[in-house]
Amino acid sequence: MNRIIPAAFMFLIAAPLCALGQAFGDLRAYAGAETAAPAAEVPLLPQPAGVDLEAEQYLPPDNNEPGFDWGDPSKAGEEHFFYIGNNSTFLKASAAQASGLAEGSGKCALSPNTLYRASAKPGFEGEHLTVQLAEALPGCQLTRGYVFLTHVSSSSAGGAWELPRTVRAFLDTLAFAEGTRENYNYIFTFVTFNSYADHPRRKICSGGLCSTAAGRYQFLSKTWDGLAPGLGLQDFTPPNQEKAALEIIRRQGAYNRVLRSSVYENFTSALSKLNTTWASLPGSPYGQPTHPTAELWRYYKAALAKY
Repeated sequence: MNRIIPAAFMFLIAAPLCALGQAFGDLRAYAGAETAAPAAEVPLLPQPAGVDLEAEQYLPPDNNEPGFDWGDPSKAGEEHFFYIGNNSTFLKASAAQASGLAEGSGKCALSPNTLYRASAKPGFEGEHLTVQLAEALPGCQLTRGYVFLTHVSSSSAGGAWELPRTVRAFLDTLAFAEGTRENYNYIFTFVTFNSYADHPRRKICSGGLCSTAAGRYQFLSKTWDGLAPGLGLQDFTPPNQEKAALEIIRRQGAYNRVLRSSVYENFTSALSKLNTTWASLPGSPYGQPTHPTAELWRYYKAALAKY
């Protein structure tokens, strides 16, 4: 794919200020026959006094680059489930539920490394997975409730757990660079939203920049609208955010590098292909704070070791 560089854009990173990125030339090498072209120099637009600039984000055009095959999202007769990771956690009642329960029974313990059957596909709300148990837990009055997303290793709702470990670790690293980490319900400036029915489409202005960036991968609303119809994404749920992020990676011709990102040269090559979409990545030419490659590589290796 010919790499298309727009005239100029600025994409918000909702992260604390970081040291400026390393020189772009440090990111050119990677394993493979193709040579990565350096990003074109893009001048920053002058900012008129008292006027906030509108954040921009580059969406690569569709193409025939390889990507991840998510398979059939709805298999007939599939049993629904959620799997708790390494930490003990709780099934929690909503405020409305808790009001009708005996005192102290508004949550029930869930064991680590345990599969729980559900009677319906789990849903998403804010920082929680919403679940309906297939059968009651011993000594628990709850059959439905909320579980922290970060405590769930996988579920029949799909998402990042379906991806190869190298791809998951790379996405974790991208979210770290964007300042969202494990949060799918962040908007610019760390404002949160609760409903995943659609991209929140909330414009926030801060520091001379206005942005609608939202989600774990900080999609602008117009970027999301350029992706969702073609991918059949009907909501902004975490699994759909993963699919949209992988689609950008695929269109940029970076998926195979991300798949093999445990090799340093592939990792840095993937960064160099994606830094015209995510300005938090090193070598991004748009003048915003970036993370050094060495810092992202350390984070990536730690993330990879978890899977």
